[in-house]
Amino acid sequence: MGYKVHKYYKPASRQGGSTEQKIVENIFKGLWWIVSFPFRLIFGKKHKGRSHESYGSGGIDRSFVETKWQEIEQLMRLGRPSNFARAVLEADKLLDHILKGLRAPGLTMGDRLKASKNRFSPEGLDAAWRGHKIRNELVHNSQYEITDFMAREAISNFKKAIGELV
Repeated sequence: MGYKVHKYYKPASRQGGSTEQKIVENIFKGLWWIVSFPFRLIFGKKHKGRSHESYGSGGIDRSFVETKWQEIEQLMRLGRPSNFARAVLEADKLLDHILKGLRAPGLTMGDRLKASKNRFSPEGLDAAWRGHKIRNELVHNSQYEITDFMAREAISNFKKAIGELV
């Protein structure tokens, strides 16, 4: 066994082609990249090299979810309305990340929740919607002030919804 040779290396005896051939080849490579770009955005890359143990059903990285949830709980422990608001926003983002990992269709979180109603119990779906509505108030209503009670309720709702998916 030898060492691995870089894939772009070509011995001097095999290097060939005129400058014009190289230019045309690079033009076609660029065109292919441009044409395939929207498909890469839509379908994304497959996760190669990751073990199946870290993923639950449908491509959810459980360790990532647990780490993010610990950060959310830390924000709640810090107190203050700004931390409560940030915790709610992060919990909503985490739920959305999980739904995307489960390949729930939709352009918005609301669309993905509607499309995923079969993945939740009725109580879990209702909890997800209640948490998401508080998030929407935070984002769309500049006069909205979140209290610790409302934040804890929203976080509890997100925890219930996420628990049903993971």
